[in-house]
Amino acid sequence: MITSRARLAWVGCSALLIASYLLWGCGTTPTDLAPSYEDDVPPVDLARHYSPIIHQGAASDQDFITAVDFDGDWIGSNNWENQPTGDLSAYVYYSVAETETHWFLFYALFHPRDYTSRPCNQSGGCHENDMESIQMVVAKDDTPYGRLQAMETLAHGDIYLYTMDPYTPDRPVRGGYLKVKGKGKIRLQGSHPIVTVETYGHGIRGSRQVLLPHVAIYHEGNQAEAPESLGDKNVSYQLVSIYDTLWAHRDEIGPGYIFDQPFDYREHILPAVFDGENYGVDKANTPWGYNQATGSKLIRGDWFLDPAKALSYHAEFEGDFSRTYLHNQYLVDLELDIFYEHFAEALDTTRRIFRMARVSYEVGHGYGCD
Repeated sequence: MITSRARLAWVGCSALLIASYLLWGCGTTPTDLAPSYEDDVPPVDLARHYSPIIHQGAASDQDFITAVDFDGDWIGSNNWENQPTGDLSAYVYYSVAETETHWFLFYALFHPRDYTSRPCNQSGGCHENDMESIQMVVAKDDTPYGRLQAMETLAHGDIYLYTMDPYTPDRPVRGGYLKVKGKGKIRLQGSHPIVTVETYGHGIRGSRQVLLPHVAIYHEGNQAEAPESLGDKNVSYQLVSIYDTLWAHRDEIGPGYIFDQPFDYREHILPAVFDGENYGVDKANTPWGYNQATGSKLIRGDWFLDPAKALSYHAEFEGDFSRTYLHNQYLVDLELDIFYEHFAEALDTTRRIFRMARVSYEVGHGYGCD
């Protein structure tokens, strides 16, 4: 464990070393050196820019996307009973992680019921709570929002890989542990990928699917709306931070709480599932509890908690693909990213130094360079 005093010393020394190295570079002005930190796109704006257009198959309001606490509490085992009377306004959970070269945008969709066309007591396919998810990979470039390279969707026990350029010989993303799904091209509406969500079971795919008997279409907006009908084509959902909601409740584990089935993630205990009792016990994974497509190099939780590691295994990316995080608040909370937390803080301190130096420069002060 790094003490507070050592941490401050590390950050301060690192910031001074970075600043000294750059500031003594003759022929460079503070204006040239100062990173455009003020112009960085906030994570929520990135999430909004690429927020998915969701084509949701609908046979009843049990297919409507909503919040985990749609019924006003953080209890998992009463969601089946409360579904008919709860608030079915639409929310989509999101998270953004950042490395030196990429952003990883994660979206999670929650339904209180996973059900079947047949009565649940006959089909054996129903369960309480359901969370299926989407992961997008965005490469940084000289534009504020970068360029979308790949998308993965979760449908039950499988993760499917899609790319922007599956047909070109020099395509920048190829299959790795996962093969590109079918034709594999991400469909877009503006900057927003289009995904389809199954009726009843709610598995997500990036390809076209026949959705019966109705289709409700959701898009990101400033307010959460419930569909006016099963075929409502203009439903607004609101983005909600996973970190501020689900992650904040991660210690609430066991009967009567929201989560259950603790597991070990790199010597830290996290809940793998939502607590559920109706038509099967604890059947819905948390965002950090997925165990799909782990192969021989990943473990449960990596897809969400360490997306750079997961995607570099699932696919092959041409060009630079860094696994060094500049922003991953989950690994920081778990104290699994201490070095990069301090590096990012040192870099932020250096940026503040540059901003102060730039102000000084602008009023006529020099820095010893000819």
